[in-house]
Amino acid sequence: MSTPTETHPVEPPLAPASPGPPSGRDVALDYARRMFERQRVPLPPLGYRVDWADQPSRHKLYLDTVKLALPAPFEPMPDVGVGAAAEAAGAEPVHTMPGLGVLASVLGSYGLVDRRTEPNWNEDSRRKLRSDGAVWARPTASGGGMYPAESYVVAGPDAPLPTGVYHYDTAHHGLDRLTVADRGHDLAAACGVAADLYLVATLRFWKNAFKYNSFCYHVVTQDVGALLGSWRLVLGAHDVPAEPVLWFDDAAVAAALDVDGHAEAPFVVLPLGKRGPRGPGGPPDTRPPRPSGTAGPLRPRPAGVEHHRVWERSARPRTFDLVDQVHAAALVGDEPRPAPTPSSAAPSVAAPAEEDGDVVELPPSHAAAGDLDLRTSLLRRRSSFGQLAPRPPLTLDDLGWVLSAVDQTARSGTDVAPAPRDPWTRLWVLAGAVDGLEQRAYAYTGHRLVGGPRADVGALQRHYALTNYNLGEVAAVLVVTGRLGPLVEAYGARGYRMLGIEVGQAAQSTYLAATARGLGVGAVLGIDNLAVDELLGIGDTDERSMLFLLLGHDRVGRAGYDHALRPAVPDEGTPR
Repeated sequence: MSTPTETHPVEPPLAPASPGPPSGRDVALDYARRMFERQRVPLPPLGYRVDWADQPSRHKLYLDTVKLALPAPFEPMPDVGVGAAAEAAGAEPVHTMPGLGVLASVLGSYGLVDRRTEPNWNEDSRRKLRSDGAVWARPTASGGGMYPAESYVVAGPDAPLPTGVYHYDTAHHGLDRLTVADRGHDLAAACGVAADLYLVATLRFWKNAFKYNSFCYHVVTQDVGALLGSWRLVLGAHDVPAEPVLWFDDAAVAAALDVDGHAEAPFVVLPLGKRGPRGPGGPPDTRPPRPSGTAGPLRPRPAGVEHHRVWERSARPRTFDLVDQVHAAALVGDEPRPAPTPSSAAPSVAAPAEEDGDVVELPPSHAAAGDLDLRTSLLRRRSSFGQLAPRPPLTLDDLGWVLSAVDQTARSGTDVAPAPRDPWTRLWVLAGAVDGLEQRAYAYTGHRLVGGPRADVGALQRHYALTNYNLGEVAAVLVVTGRLGPLVEAYGARGYRMLGIEVGQAAQSTYLAATARGLGVGAVLGIDNLAVDELLGIGDTDERSMLFLLLGHDRVGRAGYDHALRPAVPDEGTPR
């Protein structure tokens, strides 16, 4: 997943909002507006330059913990396709406790799988050709390859691990034991769901912000969504569907994990095993209330949670005001979870009006002979930096397969929007070289494409801030859009971060579905959002483009070095 590191000013900043302290909703909407305009209005801090010599470590490394080894990830793993896993992941949660092998695969979806060195058009390709700069690939995508998410396990008495709190060490595929105390009651009180086992995804902002500064929050919310997407697909493949909690008391979860809630903060809680509402067995909540949407002081560390030292590679970590403000605005404290939104009233995006009956019915979506299974797709996932080719053209069958997998994932439920539900996002297709499609924009709805404005995919190159893709050689651009306004109205600033998580799940589903079908794929954030919104005809609405996914076939004869940290998997997907 690639993102721009610099902006290109062409107009002065917009006038400031009305005087007075902004609400959390105002903060989120203003931050989002700045992100969508960033290629026209430079983001503060002006003149920021990335200090590559002081970049943080890609791995969080504890210096004084006991480490537990985990079984090898993805072995054994059911022979389940990406589409079947996506369908299973959206089913009603079950009370089955995943075993240690399944847990190792779930966590391993963010770990290292092989070392790759290849010449391509990405901006850091030359540096990575050095033996000391080769890329350690992971199954899950990340904006700019920064990997700012961290995974924690909170195990109760019935979990497949001894009771305690653990951090997943991505560098060594092991668990750092942070405490032997049972913190399950703390998690139950914080998220309203009692469970035998919790997975918690946090974000360490500096791991991304050192490169993307104020743009960080927009990127990392999608990053943690991509991780959640991998978790859910792996669990679905093992028939253990789970429903994540996105509305919880951030400070309570942070305290249980011994993270500060500011430099590193929890974003997703995933209850597993036997679950239910918070019961009377949990400790009473005696903390004083604090205003919603404020960072506030952290509550004291729970008894039994030790403070451990963490290695920090950077000598000069820093924060960025816009990131701090929007993160603080999204904290909900003790505010009750909003009532689940009925499917019929969800803030979803309505389909566009059909133009002159120009509707393309897509072939039924089904797995094809030669598709890679989920395990192999996870291990083979990569971005096609500069390697996409317009020939052979993309088929409607392949395009429909990818669109269906993404749509299936978007319908999976959460605590604030249980399944079945309408997605909070919409998929558009900008067709460049797709059999049976004109070069125009199409909206995906009901497994068909509704024709929209004429579109020249190659002409988007002038709106792309990077040089790692030639958009004229891309078969199709999938545009993920969302209506941020209704979500922020319903959930406050939390709605912005929840929308980013849903967009990130769409990115990971696209990567895996395309990989399974033998297609090339790449996610980018560097295309001018305003230009695309105007092209799609949504510039005057509250719908906004959030992410761009490039599809096509990779060029034949790709050079590179791939040293697997796993048993070999087939070199090719479906022959094309």
